Amino acid sequence: MTEQPVGDRASRRSAFARMLSSAVVNQALLSGTSLLVSLLLIRNTPDEEYGYYVLVLAAVLLLTQLQNSFFQPAMVERMTRFDLPQRQALIGGLMTGLRRVWLRAAAVLLLIPALLGLTGVLSLELSLLTGLTIVVALAALRREFTRTVLMSHRRVDAVFRADLVYAMFLIGGMLAAIYVPWPSLSATASLGLAALVGGTLLRRLLWKHESWDTPGTPGILREIAPLALWSTAGSVIHWSFSQGYAYLVAGTLDVAAVAAIGATRLTLMPVNLLSTGIGSLMLPLAARWLHDRGARFAFRRLLMFASGLAAAAISYFLVLWLLRDWVFGSILNKRFEHRDTLLLMWGVGSVLAVMRDQLVFLPVARQRFRPLTALSASAAAVSLLTCYFGMVNYGVEGALVGVLAGEAINLTGLIVLSRREIRNEEAAAARAADGEA
Repeated sequence: MTEQPVGDRASRRSAFARMLSSAVVNQALLSGTSLLVSLLLIRNTPDEEYGYYVLVLAAVLLLTQLQNSFFQPAMVERMTRFDLPQRQALIGGLMTGLRRVWLRAAAVLLLIPALLGLTGVLSLELSLLTGLTIVVALAALRREFTRTVLMSHRRVDAVFRADLVYAMFLIGGMLAAIYVPWPSLSATASLGLAALVGGTLLRRLLWKHESWDTPGTPGILREIAPLALWSTAGSVIHWSFSQGYAYLVAGTLDVAAVAAIGATRLTLMPVNLLSTGIGSLMLPLAARWLHDRGARFAFRRLLMFASGLAAAAISYFLVLWLLRDWVFGSILNKRFEHRDTLLLMWGVGSVLAVMRDQLVFLPVARQRFRPLTALSASAAAVSLLTCYFGMVNYGVEGALVGVLAGEAINLTGLIVLSRREIRNEEAAAARAADGEA
C-alpha cells in the first residue's frame, strides 16, 4: 500500500472533522426542534393527545426506516464505484420507482381508516388522524429520500439549510396546534407541512449539486430487491421492539402510559439524535473504510465512535439525573408515577442504543442482511415477550425491561457478527497469500 503524504492525510482529516462537526450541528438543530415541539405538546395538551402524537411519530419512523433500509445500502455501494452518468441514472430510477410504490400503497391504505370510520369502529378523530398520518408519511418519505442522497454526497451544508426551514415550519405549526380542539390532529398536519416544504427545498438543492435522470435506471428496485428485502425485514423487526413497544403499551395499558414513557424518553433525546446524526454519515464512511483498509480497521473506527458516544450518553445522563426534579417539574410540567425508575432504565437504554447505532454499519456495508435479520428477530422475540409479561406483572416500567433486553441482545450480536467478518476476511487473505507463495 502506497504511503500517503503527511499533508494529504492532514487535509483529509481536517475535511472529515469539518464534515462531522457540521453533521453534529445539523442534528443539534433537529434535536432541539424535536425537543421544543414535544415540550409544547407535553405542557399544553392532555396526556392522551401527546400519546397519540407519539404513536404517529412511531408510525412515520417505521416507514422512513423501511425506505432507507431498502434502498440506502445498495445505493451507497453503487455510488462508491459509479461515475456521474451512472449515479444520475441510479438516483432517477430509485426516485421514480419509490414514488410509484408510495402512491399505490397510500391509495390502498387510505381505504382502511375511511371504512373503519364509516362503520363506527374508529371515532371521527382517530379515523381522521390515521388517514392524515398516511398522507404525512408520503411527505416524510419524499423528504427523507432526498436527504439521504444528499448526505451520501456529503452535502451536509445543503442539508442543514433545508432542515432549518423544516424546523421553522414545524415549530410554527406546533405553536398553532396547541390552541385547537384536536392538538394531535393539528400537530400531525404541521409535521406533514414541514416535511413537504423541507423536502421540496432538498430536491432543489440536490438538483443543483448533481441532477438525476428521469425515469432513470429501469427496474432498479427489482434489481436490488433480493438483498434489500432482507435489510427491510430486519428494520421492521428492530422497529417492533425499539419503537413498536408504544403500540403494545397502548393496547395492554392505555395511551396515557405511552405519554409517560414517551415523555421520560424525551429527556434522553439529545443523545439519541446525536447518534442518529452521526449515523447518517457512517454508512458511506464504513463502506469506504472497508474498501480501502479492510474489516478490522473499519470495526476499530466504528467502535471508537460508539465508545465516544457511549461516554457522552453517560455524562449527559449523570447531569440529567442530578437535575431531574427541575426538568420534570419546571420544563416538562408533568408528574409521572415511577419517574425515576423509567428515567434510569432509559439511561441504560440510551447507552446500548448509541453503541448499536454505530456498530451495525460494518455488517450492513458488507450486505450481511440475512444474519442481521435473524439477529433482529431473536432480539425482538425476547423483547416483546418480556415487554408484555413485564407490563402484566409490573405495569409501565415492565415494558422497558423488554426494550433493554432487545437492545442488549442486538448489541452483543453485532459485535459477534463484526468479529466474524474480520476473521473471514483475514482468513481469505491468508489463503490468497499461501496460494501466491
